[in-house]
Amino acid sequence: MLSYYAKRSSGEDFEKVRTPTGELLWVRGEHFDTADAEELSKQFGLNRNILEDVTDSGELPRADFDNGKEYIFLRVPQRTKRGMVQTRPFLAIVEGTRFFSLSHADTLLTPEIIQKAASSSEGGSGLLLATLAGVVGMYEELIQHTSRIVQDTGQRLSTHEVTNQDFVHFVTVEDNLNQYQMNLEGILAITKRLADTSHQLFDDEDQESLEDITLHIQQLLVGVDTYFKNVESIRNAYGTIANNTLNERMKTLTVFTVLIALPNVFFGMYGMNIDLPYQHEPWAYAAVTVTAVVIITLVYTVAKRLRIF
Repeated sequence: MLSYYAKRSSGEDFEKVRTPTGELLWVRGEHFDTADAEELSKQFGLNRNILEDVTDSGELPRADFDNGKEYIFLRVPQRTKRGMVQTRPFLAIVEGTRFFSLSHADTLLTPEIIQKAASSSEGGSGLLLATLAGVVGMYEELIQHTSRIVQDTGQRLSTHEVTNQDFVHFVTVEDNLNQYQMNLEGILAITKRLADTSHQLFDDEDQESLEDITLHIQQLLVGVDTYFKNVESIRNAYGTIANNTLNERMKTLTVFTVLIALPNVFFGMYGMNIDLPYQHEPWAYAAVTVTAVVIITLVYTVAKRLRIF
């Protein structure tokens, strides 16, 4: 479904229009399909093959230049109810004062977001920069949410044992971090390519804005790498704690096993069906029991002094 927004003069805001006219035209397409691709191709002379690539769910970030038009493929992130981050292809096209934003599904890049970011833009390149900034901002928000999850898990590690569910959740966290890293690196490659002025797409002011976006992406990638290391540190810490706890429990079980085995030596001897010393004496049971207790105490004391356990 295609929607048209026009800016009739530099001092006005974008308004939704029925026909694609105006000083600055923005064509917005959501649930974009082959019929929309054919319409745009005929109406504006866009490359239909490139347009149809946006319907491919696996399309990666890239930049193409064809017949005076810049085609920028991005992946827009969105968090599901289960906490996983999914990304969907998004195509931005710049041709002079025309800008196209196309997606095969719903995106969070609403007209209000672009309108706010592009309030001072005078051309399609400004809308492209606003779109890039909007997409990067969406990644930044999701990265901050993921960082809070990692920090909360690290804090729980210092107060009580982390459960298996926490580490199952860590799989989702790492998958999300991989999504951030892969797509941000793709966008970073695009911004560096756009910095090349061979197509004369940006003026000096836009170049500065593009450099700011590039720097912002690099900072986010450093943050993602840090969170990867935090996850690994928490996992290693939990592994060390779990091994130490297991060793302590095995040591305790070993102590109990040894101490319980000692009296069984005496009780086993006096349980044999043969003549034994003092077996007819009334104090024999008490003597055997006391002897067993003394030996247990002696063995425990010696073992503690020798730090056997």
